[in-house]
Amino acid sequence: MLRLGGGHRTAEAVTLLRCLVPLTEPPRSRPDAESIGTCSGTRREAFGALLSSTPPTPATFAATIVHELQHTKLSALSDLLQLHHAGPRESHFAPWRPDPRPYDGLLQGVYSHLALADFFQRCALRAERPGHRETAWSQHARYRAQVAAALPALVGSPDLTEAGRRFVDQLVATHERMDEFPAPRGHTVRAEASVAAARDLWTRRHGPVPGHPRD
Repeated sequence: MLRLGGGHRTAEAVTLLRCLVPLTEPPRSRPDAESIGTCSGTRREAFGALLSSTPPTPATFAATIVHELQHTKLSALSDLLQLHHAGPRESHFAPWRPDPRPYDGLLQGVYSHLALADFFQRCALRAERPGHRETAWSQHARYRAQVAAALPALVGSPDLTEAGRRFVDQLVATHERMDEFPAPRGHTVRAEASVAAARDLWTRRHGPVPGHPRD
């Protein structure tokens, strides 16, 4: 499954993954939890460790590896380079969370979700079974729409360092390159509607989304 989403994903897993820590599945998923089908995470102080409950499918586990290794890479990079000077104030809208996020949390989320959008796009383009292809397109469209909604806050921040600006510019370029192989229109429309609904709910709870024009 990792190879289906790009050979570089397999190479990353072989290079970076050092241990797998089993987690017990929570008795009940949070209403705001990602519908990725598993509970997972990484720890900044434990480079190369991936924490995960038992995944329901190989595809779920592959996506979990992609997602969590992005956090591992960005945490390591952030230890080497200062990407921004933003403080811990939680004020940013992230479509995958109901609560406001600090800038660093938003950056981590965009980086991991962008990788998932790329992973599922590659899976959709290579899938042989129509059902698998449609599922991958749906996932790709969802993650790509979420990233599109969060990128403006990253790009528009005055707190980016020179290195951070180069990093965010590459996130934008990666997102734009996905236009070459767009998801079927129906998947895109549903994904954008889901993001709009998340934004409306966030606005009712926390006020207008910073940088987003009001209707």
